[in-house]
Amino acid sequence: MNMGIGTNTRKPDEGQMKRKNLREVACGVWFTSKGTVMPKMIKYQDDEGTIHSIAQIHVQSRDMKYYCGIPIHEYRCSTVAGDQEYLFRLYYYAEENRWKISWESEGK
Repeated sequence: MNMGIGTNTRKPDEGQMKRKNLREVACGVWFTSKGTVMPKMIKYQDDEGTIHSIAQIHVQSRDMKYYCGIPIHEYRCSTVAGDQEYLFRLYYYAEENRWKISWESEGK
């Protein structure tokens, strides 16, 4: 006998996104044979207007989340520049077809 009314069948909503330091980026991606999107390179502009490029992205995890009902693909990533490892998150807004980055530390 089924007793559910379907209230817990939807994806959980994370509420409002807590990260405030999001910047738009250009992102080059690779699609796997199963249709999974994997970021391979990003370009972003810093506060001085200099354009930076990151070509060695290691995706540590990826999740599909909903922030206030908006579906967002969240990628936890890292890269190495010099002898320093930098951690960041990439967000793909599928409805807008836009990418944003949030650095785990403000080193970049």
